[in-house]
Amino acid sequence: MKAQRDEFIEYLFNQAKLDPDIIFISVDMGAPALDQWREELPNQFVAAGISEQNAINFAAGLAAAGKKPFVYMMACWVARCFEQIRYSCAMPKNPVTIIGNGVGLGYAPAGPAHEPTEDLCYMRAIEGIEIVSPSSSEQVRFIAESSLKAPTLRYVRLERSVSERLAERVGGDLISGVDQLHLIKGRSDRRLTILSSGYLLNRAIDAAENISKESGWSIQILDVWKIKPLDLDVLYKKIKDSELLITLEEQARDGSFGAAILEATSDLNLLIPTLRLSLSSAFAFENGTRDELLDHYGLSKGEIESKILEAIGERSKND
Repeated sequence: MKAQRDEFIEYLFNQAKLDPDIIFISVDMGAPALDQWREELPNQFVAAGISEQNAINFAAGLAAAGKKPFVYMMACWVARCFEQIRYSCAMPKNPVTIIGNGVGLGYAPAGPAHEPTEDLCYMRAIEGIEIVSPSSSEQVRFIAESSLKAPTLRYVRLERSVSERLAERVGGDLISGVDQLHLIKGRSDRRLTILSSGYLLNRAIDAAENISKESGWSIQILDVWKIKPLDLDVLYKKIKDSELLITLEEQARDGSFGAAILEATSDLNLLIPTLRLSLSSAFAFENGTRDELLDHYGLSKGEIESKILEAIGERSKND
């Protein structure tokens, strides 16, 4: 199974052979998937080295000149060039696609410097940016295609690894970016919705089966892979009949995905109780694999289940 990074780069490379305006800028050491660019399209490939700020400024200049620039880097280093993204790309509306590889705890056990657990918070603050976090191969290809057909300032958050059952699934609402990934029919007519994206969708699905058995509630799992802007019309239709919302994310709590959903439900005047499950708002200095760190920070399958069941119990008590 191809990595999301390789899917994205392969699609762009094939298009770049037909379009000389597509320019790929690689920060740091790059990736083996870029060898073809170096060899076959050297005039459309720039090895920027360890210079994220310069890469973004260069890409902004290319965009202003009518080119189609893509900047590739590890997602953790996007924070280094926040100023350049804001001033050189967002303010003058230069359509640059920023590809961040290895989101959340994807680079564990490399340590907190390599684990961008707050990138959604600071990137969501930028005006006019689109943020996407694909879970499937189909979504990756759609985003790569959209980056050429509908250029804008776009932050593409790629997973280093996802399971085959997510990466290879077919279907979904590609236009809105809100996909009903899974629906479990419970014994009662009560319904809760889990909203997540990427790596944690596996844990959401696994937990949902037991939660439905224990509670009798129907459970809907939404893959909200287009995080900014949220499609409020589609989101409203998907969640309006829910009695409880759960946001599940591999991010620090402040200002991230759960906050985006709360803002959306407030704007939609939907007064639905919401439980936010996330990492704590602290850097992950502990050492371990991605799954070990998720378990350590309260996002194990068992803890997800128990916290949701507790929220269901509280909801039932208050009726």
